[in-house]
Amino acid sequence: MGSVFLSAGEASGDWTGALLAEALRRHAEVRLTGIGGKRMAAAGVELVADSSGWGAIGVFEAVRKVPRIWRAMRLARWRLAKGSPSAVVLVDCGAFNMPLARAARGLGLRTLYYFPPGSWSRRARNLEVREVAEVIATPFAWSRDLLAGGRARVEWVGHPAVDSARPSLPAAQAWARYGLHPGRPVVALAPGSRDQEIHYLLPALAQAAARLGRQFPGIQFLVPVAPSLRREQMMTPLEKSGVSATLLDGMDYDALQLAQAAAVCSGTATLEFACLGVPMVVVYRASRATTLQYRLIRGLLGRQRFAAMPNIIADREIVRELLGSAAGPEAIAAEVAALLTDEGRRARVRSDLASVVSSLGPPGASDRTAQLVLELARLPRADPLKEGAGEPVC
Repeated sequence: MGSVFLSAGEASGDWTGALLAEALRRHAEVRLTGIGGKRMAAAGVELVADSSGWGAIGVFEAVRKVPRIWRAMRLARWRLAKGSPSAVVLVDCGAFNMPLARAARGLGLRTLYYFPPGSWSRRARNLEVREVAEVIATPFAWSRDLLAGGRARVEWVGHPAVDSARPSLPAAQAWARYGLHPGRPVVALAPGSRDQEIHYLLPALAQAAARLGRQFPGIQFLVPVAPSLRREQMMTPLEKSGVSATLLDGMDYDALQLAQAAAVCSGTATLEFACLGVPMVVVYRASRATTLQYRLIRGLLGRQRFAAMPNIIADREIVRELLGSAAGPEAIAAEVAALLTDEGRRARVRSDLASVVSSLGPPGASDRTAQLVLELARLPRADPLKEGAGEPVC
């Protein structure tokens, strides 16, 4: 079959890339190399560079990552030129993968972009991707329509969370496995996967949990720990606030299905909780400089109404958003408490989340994308002169 080069950045891309790698191996004997994190490595991808530490919030905090990412770019371009993979698959991470897509096109390599940059937005963004990739596999139906009309073939494949965000244990067995009491409330606290998110958000979540502990004696907390993070850095804010919590290895769906409510960092995790049917409040905090940058971009360019993926997909607020200074411990605790005590509200949110999940497409997103990759890989190598000059390899 040949080889496929996969490139993904930080935690969500690593998760998506790993699911795709597993699907590719189910359908063909193929050598997988590329850039990613622990999940992709565990899925059989031979990593030439580790992107686990690439996650940054905003331009100011991303500057420190530049030397490491620049070295990875040089290495990736060299490997593409030397290895001539049958196909190149780029997952999200536009700041890195768009230049890599141009380089791949210049080499005449067959290129598929999975989760194109900004595909979550209902406004046309990053339209260059439809000129540098041959095939685009997008998780959102509206993105297919926005990206149509360019060089690339655009396919709506659905979202892989529909397949992956499922518990493997019945709830009755999960209670016993995790030592949780079914007669006491369970709340999930998901602070994100980046070091900066833990720094800015976890202390507020921990203080909110302390407030909830006083309001709901015996309350139980679950905290997923991303593979890119250390358990010690999660424990310090919790212990400082006097909160006892069960730390999970990543998004452990067997445990998280037991949560009656959650406070979740804005990002892919909100869709995973949606698939589990867990009502949530979506929260986000960052540095003052990054918050200012976000407000300027959102106000002047994006005019994006919502930050939470369930709200963006529904095009209305179905889960409460607390962003920036609004995401204080008191406000977070109040929203979670309302979800725990108001059964009617909790039922409405669950129903709305079910509608969101149904719009993500049927199961099989990773398998459908894998088939597109394999179709592309079977084509002869393109002529770089006809494909365009692209960018220099080094």
